[in-house]
Amino acid sequence: MTDTERADTGAEDQLPDEVDGSLGGEVMATLDPLLMIESVVQTVSVKSFAQVTAGLATGIPRVLLGFTEPHLPERDFRFADTTFQENLIYRRMAAAYALWEREVMTLVDNPDVDWRTRERAKMVMEALTTALAPTNTLPGNPEAVKRAFTTGGASVRAGIANFVRDVVSNGGYPSQVDKDAFRVGRNLATTPGWVIFRSEQFELIQYSPATKTVGTIPLLLLPPPVNKYYFWDLAPGRSMIEYAVSRGVEVYTIVWRDPQEDDGHWGVDSYLASALDALDVVREVSDVDDVHVFGDCSGGMLLSMLLALQEATGEYRIRTGTFGVTVLDFGEPGGIGVTASDRGLETVRKKAEKNEVISASDIASTFVWMRPNDLVWRYLIDEWLLGKKPPAFDIMYWNADGQGMPARFAYDMTTMSLANALIEPGAFTALGVPLDLSAISVDSYHIAGLTDHISPWRGCYTGAQVMGGEATFVLTPTGHVQSIIYPMGKRRAAFWSGPSVDRHPEDWFAEADRTEDSWWEHWVDWTLERSDGTRTAPISPGNATYPPLVPAPGLYVHGE
Repeated sequence: MTDTERADTGAEDQLPDEVDGSLGGEVMATLDPLLMIESVVQTVSVKSFAQVTAGLATGIPRVLLGFTEPHLPERDFRFADTTFQENLIYRRMAAAYALWEREVMTLVDNPDVDWRTRERAKMVMEALTTALAPTNTLPGNPEAVKRAFTTGGASVRAGIANFVRDVVSNGGYPSQVDKDAFRVGRNLATTPGWVIFRSEQFELIQYSPATKTVGTIPLLLLPPPVNKYYFWDLAPGRSMIEYAVSRGVEVYTIVWRDPQEDDGHWGVDSYLASALDALDVVREVSDVDDVHVFGDCSGGMLLSMLLALQEATGEYRIRTGTFGVTVLDFGEPGGIGVTASDRGLETVRKKAEKNEVISASDIASTFVWMRPNDLVWRYLIDEWLLGKKPPAFDIMYWNADGQGMPARFAYDMTTMSLANALIEPGAFTALGVPLDLSAISVDSYHIAGLTDHISPWRGCYTGAQVMGGEATFVLTPTGHVQSIIYPMGKRRAAFWSGPSVDRHPEDWFAEADRTEDSWWEHWVDWTLERSDGTRTAPISPGNATYPPLVPAPGLYVHGE
């Protein structure tokens, strides 16, 4: 059974699938367009091209003329309209396109080239084949044609207006969200708290307790440097921070500042030093020796470095580590490591030497082409052809609310990815110290997504295996961001857990127990069990050294 088929048995369907494009931009920023084309040339053989061309030369006419029964792809939103079943012309046209798309994609399914080259070629071919789908045009989309007639042309006029708006204000891409529906601090990131510390690189929020007692050991959230932290604090009822606070966890979070023009020199060491500063503030305010830390995606990579660093130096600040959709082993095919290349690394090195910052729009425009059907053409159809308004999803608002990335950080992370250095003892150095993840002795908790195309779950699993201490691994049936934004009680939510990580990932999955709900409760229970009991909840935020500055969500999240 494939991962997609496994996921179909329990996918949580309350979040749009396309949000996966938000996390992981550190390595994606080095994508080289010329290398992508070269990858196609290297992957497509003359023999396979001749075979596919000959097959299509006879296959497509047979479908169009009715000599072959037209078969449409199952569960493809592009051909969901009943006209594709009822109208012979549309049915044959769609079947001919599906045949062409399927055969063209086989051209890049070449096991004789390395996986990065093959996957880059697949990205190019997917962008090409999906762009040429007939449903991306008004005549080829029966739903759009019918809507134009039933609305008296109003949908066409609305679609043109949407197109003009997106060309003017969205870089020519169809909008993914109605930005007027949300405001950070009003209906997003509303969990009560205070900023108690601010540096040039981050703010630190301490959340107000909702219980009379809290776990003795507090929790610090370590978000990815290229993303805004509030994916952990969406609308009430869908906020992981709100849930953890309600269960008696004392929660702090780092809020990274959007790097400005002169901040391109911020690299891995800069972010690690800031995380250590945040840990020291939390320890002093909560009067504890060590802290639970939850790092997500690249924040999890930084967490792994912090854990290895404390083992090397003997300066222990972290009690446990939770890793959200974090790949530590870039030897596993797929994910964001696909785009890493020596040529792209050289390009970003030159940017780093100039202290440049890679813009949020550049990162976003790269990401959409990893899943063009979900991130481009779906919105083009809905908004430009059908004339609909952009959807109002809180997670999609966060997805569009990006921030830039220092070129030095992109360079450091890409270097690590290409060499797969993090997983090799002593191969990666942070703050002047060679790191060895196998030396990590604290307990860890790992969350991965079965259909995650950014951080493949087997790469996350390998990361759990390499660490010392007791590793708990849980797997959701969803993708990258959906695996983290997984509120309790949502319909069809589920996760697998149970076996130790001392076995092959497929064996782990076969033996894992399935729970029909979110992993949030399981994780909070795990965290509180390692918190040395409880203490009275703090009455006021901060202390004399770190007094409250401004209410959460603070200033940096707004770009101030």
